[in-house]
Amino acid sequence: MNNVEKANEINRLLDIYGRLLTKQQYEIMSDYYYCDLSLSEISEFRKISRTAVADAIKTATKKLQNYEEKVGICRVFDKNTTENSSEIIKKIEEDIKNGI
Repeated sequence: MNNVEKANEINRLLDIYGRLLTKQQYEIMSDYYYCDLSLSEISEFRKISRTAVADAIKTATKKLQNYEEKVGICRVFDKNTTENSSEIIKKIEEDIKNGI
């Protein structure tokens, strides 16, 4: 998984499960993933060490992934989206064959 795919995955998990994090973890994750701030910028803004920022991101990421493993909202959404997409594509193909 490349960096863009990982960032997209974390953004998605943050959207769904973000409010289950501590306030500080959520704010740091928001700064990093939504506002695209660097670790140094976040540490300066929040007046904590760069290491503390990195640790918060690492811990929060693990929590988000753990929530998804246990609850699986993304999995369910992806499954439903894929199934619905297949049905829609079949319907469009039928309409095209029948001359819309």
